Amino acid sequence: MTSGGPTFLRFPVLEARYGPLTPMDQGMQSRVYSTPDGRVVVKVYRNHQGEHRLEAENLRRAGLGEWVLGAVEADGVEALIMRRFPGHPLTAADVSRALPRLREILGALHRERGEAVDLGRLRERLKRFRRALAAYPLDDLFDAVEEPLERGLLDQPSAFCHLDLWQDNILIAPGGEVIVIDWTKAAWDDPLRDIALLKTGTLDLLSPDASLEAALTFLPDREPATVTRLRAYLAHTYLHDLYWFLMNEPYEFDGQRGPKLSRARHVLARLPG
Repeated sequence: MTSGGPTFLRFPVLEARYGPLTPMDQGMQSRVYSTPDGRVVVKVYRNHQGEHRLEAENLRRAGLGEWVLGAVEADGVEALIMRRFPGHPLTAADVSRALPRLREILGALHRERGEAVDLGRLRERLKRFRRALAAYPLDDLFDAVEEPLERGLLDQPSAFCHLDLWQDNILIAPGGEVIVIDWTKAAWDDPLRDIALLKTGTLDLLSPDASLEAALTFLPDREPATVTRLRAYLAHTYLHDLYWFLMNEPYEFDGQRGPKLSRARHVLARLPG
């Protein structure tokens, strides 16, 4: 390990079973290792909250159970064992090639409907965002969410959603196969919220017009109420991004605020309220 680099632990029990583990990546919630033959990845979670089993269950619910090899507790950690997908995170150059498969993946994921979306949680998030972002002129974004919320347009059946569709969680192989990874945040919510997260987290690699046009191709229809709902969840997601940077990486907030607001207001201008 080089000085100042990330700290990667060793795992005697896991390595006795799978061979020496090579660090691949690390995030806020987990670290990922590869086995010597490169065919298996071991995802080690930072906390002990059962997320290895939760993610395995979510992968199976999403129709990706064939990639799951096991969820184990060993060496004092919780780990998800998966087959390795031979791909890389999406770049701007990959997006158009990935779109047809992404539409299939989300279409199948959102087909199963559940109980009504928990709008109480949405209202609580909006209150939290308003308090934290009170110093900034964002009433147009808040209005884009709160007005359809009060009109009842967001009172919809939920669907199973990924809820973390940013570019590093969408992998594409050289042959064009696409897979969505990192299912720890998956839950029942409005499927248009998933589309909004895909737009802000991945499709925004494209130009503002191209990004929005791509997002609209994921809608089940172009009825005014549906478009207004997407507009609301897009505004909500940009507000969430601003809130996240302010709370978690405040030194990045000023640099992120301009681009995020530019994208958000492009959406508000292009889509009817």
